Amino acid sequence: MPEGPSVRVFHQRVSPFVGQRVASAGGSTRKLEPAALQGLRLMDTRVHGKILFLRFDPDEETRGQSAPEPSGPEVQREGPGGQEDSARCGGNAAGTWLQVRFGLFGSIRRNEFSRATQANKRGDWRDPAPRLLLRFVGGSFLTFYACQLTWGPGPMGTAASDILSQMFQRGQALEALGQARPVCYTLMDQRHFSGLGNVIKNEALYEARVHPLSLGSVLSRAQLETLLDQALAFSADWLRGKTQGRRQHTHIYQKAHCPDGHPVQREALGPPGGLQRLTWWCPQCQPQVPLEEQGQREAS
Repeated sequence: MPEGPSVRVFHQRVSPFVGQRVASAGGSTRKLEPAALQGLRLMDTRVHGKILFLRFDPDEETRGQSAPEPSGPEVQREGPGGQEDSARCGGNAAGTWLQVRFGLFGSIRRNEFSRATQANKRGDWRDPAPRLLLRFVGGSFLTFYACQLTWGPGPMGTAASDILSQMFQRGQALEALGQARPVCYTLMDQRHFSGLGNVIKNEALYEARVHPLSLGSVLSRAQLETLLDQALAFSADWLRGKTQGRRQHTHIYQKAHCPDGHPVQREALGPPGGLQRLTWWCPQCQPQVPLEEQGQREAS
């Protein structure tokens, strides 16, 4: 799944279309009927963490027609995506929001289609089919790939957990990191670090010289501060690089050796019963505190 910086870039690609009316819609999605978007006007777009929100209103010419009804579980989200003028924002009762959740290779393209870069398993050089194609009055269009599309309520709640929001609450993040659970679990918890994904997690832990399975409760305040600083700095730099067309450099993610030349260890880590994600770390640069020492620190 694309992480926060990528979804912010997708948001930037969609933003110029705000105010435009959908002339036609199509695509391979089976979660909604694309034709229902025809005649609607894109009125707003927001982002929170890894989710993009698009709000559609009936145009004056089609206001008498019925718009798609929101469905599915309520999503407690808020993400201004460059419009951070309020700590809270609710959905417009007159509008309908489309929630876009991206898969591993999800993307949005503006006025272009994705082209095949290699043959598939059958040997065909077939271009990927867009999940959703929106053509606007005037000829411009947006293509959505590898994503889940659902109608639902607008973004709600606060942006305090969004790592790329100006309203991100550092104090709340440090409190979450200081829990008696492995910090690699907490960093991936979207309730506390919305938009932070596996790449950011691995890089932040390495730069902070913290072992992934270190309990937050046994790390010093300085270590927690450093870990948070690294996560935020990497995320911000990744976003800047994407807007400048620069590829983000990683030190530990998917590497066989760390920058100092030490062999890197790899293992799928995650909370019991939860998602297990591949994690890379350097045992020498990120030594693990022995369990008995962790217990002594917690007791002190």
